Formats: sequence, structure tokens, C-alpha cells
Amino acid sequence: MTRPSELHPHVRGPMKRPHVYRHGLRGVLTDDGRFAPGVASILKRGLPTPEPLARWKYTHPQAAEITARAATRGTALHAAIEAWLHGEAADPTHLTAADIAAVEEFATVFGVHDVIGVEEDILVDDGNLLYSGAADHHFIPTTDIQCVTGEIIPAGAVVVGDLKTSKAVYESYHAQLAAYAYALNCDYAVVWHFTPSRVQRHWIDLAAGWRVFQAAYTLAHELPALEARAQQTKVHQPQHALA
Repeated sequence: MTRPSELHPHVRGPMKRPHVYRHGLRGVLTDDGRFAPGVASILKRGLPTPEPLARWKYTHPQAAEITARAATRGTALHAAIEAWLHGEAADPTHLTAADIAAVEEFATVFGVHDVIGVEEDILVDDGNLLYSGAADHHFIPTTDIQCVTGEIIPAGAVVVGDLKTSKAVYESYHAQLAAYAYALNCDYAVVWHFTPSRVQRHWIDLAAGWRVFQAAYTLAHELPALEARAQQTKVHQPQHALA
């Protein structure tokens, strides 16, 4: 994966901008008024929802409540970790005893590494890609990081990290972290997966993830125009043709 700094030295920059919506995507506007969709919106638009998950959301009577509760827990854990990385007190209001233990475990494992940035806004505008997002943190490990599937992230590398509280480390996470790694000029990426019992470190395949992100990016940008054309055919189709 070509590093953006090798081609475009201003591919990344500070970006506290209000969010806007275009074509069903959430993003921000550049200084010259162009729309930079967010990484999460691009992946949601460009990657289909797995059928079992879609079916569960449609049929489970408590799907909305469960999803909302999981989102609240995830937000609380992110806030607690961010506070710890900033050396501030965390709010335990929405955290269980197991969650607090997980934050402490993360602090113990992560405490030896050198933090470069926390909750960093990104904006990629390299002539081919235009997107925005926010990375949980990126850092330089002072010791090798052993991942649960056997891979090792070496000490001294530049790594982007992301916290996840989902049931699994899904395929879209590889694409998400690849987009962040491209923006932040990182060599590796890791997901800190907060399971009910512990925190696990997961290797992220940046090469495959980058290919998936590029495909999702293309779909997210091309589909709205095609959908608009399809809508026009519905509006202007003669009534007798529908019989």
C-alpha cells in the first residue's frame, strides 16, 4: 500500500468540522466546499449487510433495544479509554464491573507503548480519494504485540488502533482500519476487542482491507447516480407498461 505522504504531503490534516449528509452518507465539507464522506458511511453504503444479521434485525423483537444498549456500552468504553489515554478520570456510569476490569486490563497492556494521537480527525484528499473519519488512536509499540491469531506487530512500527465491543471482529473492520492507516501513514493496525471476559488483540490485514475499502468507496460514489436513474425510470414509465 503506497503511503500518502510519498505522493501527497497534505493528505492528512486537522479537521474539526460539522457533519453534513449527502446521498445518504455522513461526512464533512472541505475548505472549498466538496463533500468528504466518512469511512463508516462509505463502508455501510458500499458493503452489504450480512444476511443473518439483516434477518436478525428484522425478526428479533428486541433488536432495536439490544442494538441501542450495545451502542451505549461501546460509547462508554471508548470514552473511558480515551480519558485514560489523556490521563483523565473516566465516567463509569454505563460500564459494568467486567467493563471496568477490561479497561484496567487495556491500560496494563497498552501502558508501555508510546501514544502519538487520540481520537484524531482525518481528511484524505489525494486526487483519487476524498474521505474523512476519526481514528481511535495511533501509537508506536515499545514491545512486540502478539495477536490472538499468531501474528506479531513489531516494536517501533507505527500502528493505528481501534476499540471494538462487537460479538466478532468483522470483515469491514479490516477495510475501516486500512482507510485510517492510509491517512495516518501507519504500517500496521490492531483491533482491541473487548469481549465479556477479556481484551483480545486482533491482527488487521491492511492489504486486503485496503482493496475492500477501495471497492466500497467506488460503490458508495457510483450507486447514488445509478439509483437516481432507476428512480427516473419509475417516475416516467408509461402506465400501460406496468400492466
